Amino acid sequence: MIHVDQQSGIPLFGLDFIGILDRGTNLIEIKPITICNLRCKYCFVNAHFGCAETSSDTNIFQVEPDYMLKWLKVAIELKDCNDIEVHIAPYGEFFLYPHYLKLLKGIKKFYQVKTISIQTNGTQLTEKIITELELAGISRLNISLNAIDEKKARILSGTPEYNVSKIIDILPHILKSKIDLLIAPIWFFKFNDDDIIQIIKLAKHYMEKGYNNTSPILGIQNYLLYKTGRKFWKVEAHTFDYFYKRLSELEKQYNIKLKLGPRDFGIHPTKPINPPVEVGSKVPVKIICKGRSINEYIGVLNEMWAVKVISKYPLISQKTATVTIIKQKANENLITATFSGSL
Repeated sequence: MIHVDQQSGIPLFGLDFIGILDRGTNLIEIKPITICNLRCKYCFVNAHFGCAETSSDTNIFQVEPDYMLKWLKVAIELKDCNDIEVHIAPYGEFFLYPHYLKLLKGIKKFYQVKTISIQTNGTQLTEKIITELELAGISRLNISLNAIDEKKARILSGTPEYNVSKIIDILPHILKSKIDLLIAPIWFFKFNDDDIIQIIKLAKHYMEKGYNNTSPILGIQNYLLYKTGRKFWKVEAHTFDYFYKRLSELEKQYNIKLKLGPRDFGIHPTKPINPPVEVGSKVPVKIICKGRSINEYIGVLNEMWAVKVISKYPLISQKTATVTIIKQKANENLITATFSGSL
């Protein structure tokens, strides 16, 4: 495990798998850990177990909470916005992060932060943890629940021990708290069609019981393929036109809102945190360490920016390499570069 703190020299702007991600809105994503207890067949980030089964060519990162809060303070000041949502969406499972409560309490102290939401697979949640989260002022839990059928749920999770009944049993405890619930299944067409219907009916059941006005919210997602992720061989990806057409049909059939967008969560454009480089430019970066995956390194640019460097050549820690920027989108604080020359 690589511990990311002040001494590590790794900035928390610039990388997609750890640190702080901004896309030019009032939502700031933070990623404190890269470890998961599941091995989902469809995982777009190819997250994995933190145990003996871990692939030897994939490193695990964990950010020290005070270091994350220091950088979050910088991000909030740069955003110049007083209705920030901090969304915790790690490349893995947040509740495997040993400092989760300290981090959450620290986030709550920023007066600009109005919403704290957490993406989780729900497997680690207990009544005690939900109480802790409620006291810490957490706004919403986004729980990945892709199937009601136990066999399908275990296939999708890639884990024989996955207990879908435990996930379903914990939902009423969330609903009875002050925390909003977002049930976020992925629709794998022709594989979990029946389960999507059952999840809709489950949400309708909770709504009819009169739980708070804003939850449960259903955020059904379309299964997409990602170059660096896993492909679930049993299904094909469908276009968003087809996906939204099917959602519209279900909205009419079950009288429930299923098509959600940024406005439903109060997300709006704000000042972006833009990197000081452009695609195609060549810049010197200091190599800090290996990255998350094979042939990947972390470089540092101007002390404020981390750079994901892809290189087929071995790079030496603490040495400077001139790299070519290949990714730097407008309104997104990520930098990816390649190295193909000599040190």
